[in-house]
Amino acid sequence: MSNIIIEGGNSLTGEVTPIGNKNSILKLIPATILCEEKVKITNVPSSSSVNTLIEIYRSLGGNVVWLNKNTIELDSRKINKYKIDDRLAAQERSSFLFLGPLLAKFGKAYIKEGGGCKLGNRPLDAMFKGLEKLGIEIDSKDGYSLKAKKNGIQGNFIWMLEASVTGTENIILSTVISKGTTIIYNAACEPHTQDLCNFLNSVGAKIDGVGTNRLIIQGVEKLSGGEWSVIPDHIDIGGLIVAGAITNGHLIIKNAIPNHMTQIINNYEKFNVKVEIENNSIIVKANTLISKRNIKGDIDKIYDQPWPGFPVDLIPQALILAANSENQMRIYSNMYEVQLIELYAELFKMNANLMMINPNLILSLGKSSLKGTKLNSTSVLQSTHALVLAGLVAKGKTIIQNADIIFRRFPDLIESYQKIGASIWYE
Repeated sequence: MSNIIIEGGNSLTGEVTPIGNKNSILKLIPATILCEEKVKITNVPSSSSVNTLIEIYRSLGGNVVWLNKNTIELDSRKINKYKIDDRLAAQERSSFLFLGPLLAKFGKAYIKEGGGCKLGNRPLDAMFKGLEKLGIEIDSKDGYSLKAKKNGIQGNFIWMLEASVTGTENIILSTVISKGTTIIYNAACEPHTQDLCNFLNSVGAKIDGVGTNRLIIQGVEKLSGGEWSVIPDHIDIGGLIVAGAITNGHLIIKNAIPNHMTQIINNYEKFNVKVEIENNSIIVKANTLISKRNIKGDIDKIYDQPWPGFPVDLIPQALILAANSENQMRIYSNMYEVQLIELYAELFKMNANLMMINPNLILSLGKSSLKGTKLNSTSVLQSTHALVLAGLVAKGKTIIQNADIIFRRFPDLIESYQKIGASIWYE
């Protein structure tokens, strides 16, 4: 297990390129099971989560070759198993995304349980109720055993119980080569879901409404192969903006998709964060951070919503902005029960000027004088990422113990932050 060590106080300056979107590649790998030819994917982050998904792919009979550090080639033609390995599935929640392609290919699929961050209760009802609408029978007595009825997967109208990302994507993956037309209403439309749909369309799928909450999927007979580049990770970009803002730095974030960042930047403006857009670059400039009051003069808030609202995965990072801003701000994490609890406990050790109102709400009481100290990595990747950001601005040395969880999303975080002036390393 690695410890991350940070000497705080450096202003971050220079150019930086975000990683490929972690959530995109974790959907694209299973999606290639539907392709009858090889698929090459570039801009792949070599994270531990990606490595786990590749192991699952290979365990099913598929072939994956690393062509270079950030490029893989996948060949699904020898996949002959429909059961996902129990040990591997327990390591990564995205293992659930193999269910849709396996159902489409074999008419059945099985998974014991998926792993991932311990964010609280993460129900699967929206996904399974949607799959049932397609004629899929689900037995949950011992894991999750799924089987299509005799007439196979049938297109249908599905009004999602909630805008579940995993649910929406599994329904897409189940139906792109099925019979008939499927309409998903209240569909998730996050950037990674858009990336999945755009990839599938590039290899022959017919999906309309990409980027909206109403998707229309016309089943096709087969998908070809091809090449795809993973979009940049908006969560990495959101963290970099916070890093530049709290350290009074000047960052040029290259090869971003600024349109994906619109609502994130809108919310960051509540802290007086100064950001400019030039083509595909986002420029973060030094500015005094102040938590602004809303138009009625009340304490404002940041809260998580399904896309295109503010992403739940950036709530911990927004808390770091609040802790480094003058005046008060409310930070809500409504989607998950425990995301803020561990983070608050560790920030309290750093002398953060925060008050936990309840497990879903923290009130920032004004600018904190953060002090470096020894911290414990949290069980939530995003919260550990937030601790790294806090260490960048804290006085003295911050040690985040057992921080390997960070590499599930940010395999090159240390090197990337070193290049823009951070005093950060791991041992």
